[in-house]
Amino acid sequence: MNHILFPITYECNLCCKFCISKRQKNDVDIKKSIETLKTKAGIVEWVYITGGEPFLIEELVSVCDNIREMGFKVGVTTNGTFFRPEISDHVERIGISLDGDKEYHDAYRGDGVFDSAIKLFNAIKDKCETVIMSVAFKDNREALKKLRPVVEEMNPTYWQIQRDMFEPEMKICI
Repeated sequence: MNHILFPITYECNLCCKFCISKRQKNDVDIKKSIETLKTKAGIVEWVYITGGEPFLIEELVSVCDNIREMGFKVGVTTNGTFFRPEISDHVERIGISLDGDKEYHDAYRGDGVFDSAIKLFNAIKDKCETVIMSVAFKDNREALKKLRPVVEEMNPTYWQIQRDMFEPEMKICI
């Protein structure tokens, strides 16, 4: 094991149609969780800060710095709706969610979310590794095919496509 998923919050500013968290109240004890990370120093290489929406956390920069000081590489995931490009100076990698072309993505996540994600990507692409993070659902295969040339033009470090956890038998072909 070379990475840990570190949910820093369960709060989110969106109500994506497929999300199971649906704007839960944040009850993560960040300080206690960071203390737990100390026991993994030297064993684990990466800590991926997830949520909810991690960019909602005001102290995200200091959390990232604290984790890096422990010797971990830090990645953070975001829906791309908060324009906080300064985070890229405090992490090795940022993952931005895009689940299809603009029409599909905005229909599932909210109007303007696709453009916000692209804007954030363009602001950080030369500062840290970038990952476009997509989830393949039964109904977004065509939208992912339409997204492919967009992602190729964006040229992220990685394009991560994950199967819907509720459809483990689904094949992904884009």
